[in-house]
Amino acid sequence: MNPEHVVAELERVGARRVLVQAPQGLRGIAIQLSEELSRRGFEVVISGGPCWGGCDLALNEAIEVSADAILHLGHTEFVKQSTIPTIYLECRYNHNVDVEQLVEKSISILHPAKNIGLGITLQWLNLLEQVKQALEDRGFSVFYGQHKNGRLYPSQVIGCDYTTVKSVESKVEKFLIVGSFFHALGLSMITNRSVVVADPETMYVKDMTQITKRILMQRYAQICAFRDSKRVGVILCTKPGQKREGLATTIVSMLRKAGKDAHLLALNEVDERFLPDEIFDAYVNTACPRISIDDNAKFKKPILLPSELMVALNLISWEELISSGNYFRWCVQNG
Repeated sequence: MNPEHVVAELERVGARRVLVQAPQGLRGIAIQLSEELSRRGFEVVISGGPCWGGCDLALNEAIEVSADAILHLGHTEFVKQSTIPTIYLECRYNHNVDVEQLVEKSISILHPAKNIGLGITLQWLNLLEQVKQALEDRGFSVFYGQHKNGRLYPSQVIGCDYTTVKSVESKVEKFLIVGSFFHALGLSMITNRSVVVADPETMYVKDMTQITKRILMQRYAQICAFRDSKRVGVILCTKPGQKREGLATTIVSMLRKAGKDAHLLALNEVDERFLPDEIFDAYVNTACPRISIDDNAKFKKPILLPSELMVALNLISWEELISSGNYFRWCVQNG
């Protein structure tokens, strides 16, 4: 991290009191940054709350501590409008990775495909050209696309947005995601191509097909259980990048027309500890779609995505949903 760049950005927005926000894995960097800025005369407050992505800005915390700006670590810009100036620090990994070994481990799973769609997470984006070249040196053709509104870098993927790789789907036989299991699973749920994950940190390489089938079976079981519900809570998240009030109110109306007793439920953290299970039989989640997928086992009641609700209400079939490539789409539209 370049302290001079950070200081220049803070001075550009006229900030002297700063809230530093970081995901758990970057809390050590947040401490180092706080110490450096304090030495340079800034007042620094470190956010102790969770940070799930660029959609999760600590705006309320910043207001409460009278911060002039937020330093948000580890993500690209997601929320375009903010009441407080927000500076995004990407925190890309720059330690040595044996890219040749990582690609070599991937080859047996990628074969016999020749045309590969390549996606990569922000932390490993500096490896993009090396991975691409290593694949091409082994006879593969490599494809990735641009983001439709420039919010992400070419080839970059995040947990709810795979535009850069979906845009080349028709050209490829398989996808390779350089990053974590989390990101590979998301893509695997919205494509009929095989997805291979290659994690540069652990050198873990795996085909996601069987895991994805198991997850989809679990999701269908949730849909079936939801159909028996009578009272449903429609979750409206208050995080700046996850608040979809229009979508949530539309879903309440749909549920009521379908004979359900539906209510809006406002939450900042969609956490099993805070859901009033004694009141509701099931939930529809309009916040981050990955909550329903990745945290499914934590919840005692069904917690569907809006797209899954369409199946539960018999508006589309399960087969139509999983073949559409739009599993997350209703959840990432603005309300």
